[in-house]
Amino acid sequence: MDEPTPTRRRLLRATGALTMAAVGVGATGTAAAGAGNDNGKQFGRVYADDVLWRTNVVHVLDERPDPEDRIYFLHDGSDPITANENVNAGQLSPFVSESAPGDRDWNGGQWTHFSAEVTDIEAFNEDAPVTDDTAVLDADYIETSLGRPGFGPPNFFVCPLNGRA
Repeated sequence: MDEPTPTRRRLLRATGALTMAAVGVGATGTAAAGAGNDNGKQFGRVYADDVLWRTNVVHVLDERPDPEDRIYFLHDGSDPITANENVNAGQLSPFVSESAPGDRDWNGGQWTHFSAEVTDIEAFNEDAPVTDDTAVLDADYIETSLGRPGFGPPNFFVCPLNGRA
């Protein structure tokens, strides 16, 4: 018997679960922090303007949002940067946003995902934690490109920043 074609809702749930797993990998419990106040939801973490925010994926988008918020996914080429055992323990999230609630350019967490590959862990550790987009874009040891690296969150998604972590 053939498997039924997955519904959009089922695909969104699966993608959301994978995204949250990527957020929490190697973060030493960061994704579960504050779970007692979260009504059982699993929240990830995102740095924006030097503040660590909590977040959760609401849904995946089929195309690039306009207006958009840019999110950078720090990784070492094979795993989120927080899963690399040689990375400064102060780097609590592999995600860094260009804006946050209250910023003039904040668009509610309508994300376009950018890969941010760290090519020199030692240099990264000298600057860690990396907590704003300027640090990501100015570092000569971080290569950014549009889209996910293959193991990160989807390319376009809605994920509000809903409280400081």
